[in-house]
Amino acid sequence: MAQVYTATEVVARLRKEISGGRPLFVPNCGSGLTAKLQEMGGSDMIVISGTSYWRLKGQGSLAALMPNSDVNQVIFDLAPEIVANIEDTPILSLSGAFNPLLPHRDHLRRLRDAGISGINPFMIMIYGDATVQQMDKIGIGWRREVEFVEAAAEEDMFALAYAFNPDEARIMAEAGAHAIATHFGSTVGGVTGAKSEVTLEEATERSQEMFEAALAVNPDVILFAHGGPIEGPEEAAHVMRNTAAHGFIGGSAAERVPIEKAILAITEEYKRALQIH
Repeated sequence: MAQVYTATEVVARLRKEISGGRPLFVPNCGSGLTAKLQEMGGSDMIVISGTSYWRLKGQGSLAALMPNSDVNQVIFDLAPEIVANIEDTPILSLSGAFNPLLPHRDHLRRLRDAGISGINPFMIMIYGDATVQQMDKIGIGWRREVEFVEAAAEEDMFALAYAFNPDEARIMAEAGAHAIATHFGSTVGGVTGAKSEVTLEEATERSQEMFEAALAVNPDVILFAHGGPIEGPEEAAHVMRNTAAHGFIGGSAAERVPIEKAILAITEEYKRALQIH
């Protein structure tokens, strides 16, 4: 059964790894089995994710952006099977801040009661500027995401915030985010991967710009890269070598793509082996 940690305790765990020269790895998770294996493999934190929920249904990350399900209810429904399969690793949730009927502090308490130690707010900016501007006009836009981070920091609950540009990285660091992750859209690769117009070199350069903006506010902020062309260990290592990143967040790269490869390979292997007989 997973333990619940304060932000202070999570930061101390992560800082110990960083001080020891060990890179951080934080995968998304959509099932209890995945969670169990991710912890066995040494994940530093695990994020329960509505995007993972849809990826494991074979539909791809972007299905979570459509009105197919309540992203927060998905978290609450998945939490028991994830929590039951984790012993020591802190659990975060990709929780949405945009329901005006769910006050942030009530939301955080429900998450903590469910065994979750922190938030990785669902990134409204992935909808694009035009949609976000309309949401902002009716009070359910990006500002609520910032306020969600502020509330978590005040409650000593770990907050890992996504940023799509340096201004967002700076604002989230000012809001008290303990960690900032760059976001370049849904990950490419695999059967249901997205397409990305951002190259790996561009993602690397832009990541550093966002990291510098966050570090200018908080020199102790923990830094991650995620998404788009950063589709596997080699790409993540490239970003790590060429930026101030402390680690990598894997969504599709950490769950969907490995599952696709493994199941495809073993199915083909069975077909070959059985044919011999």
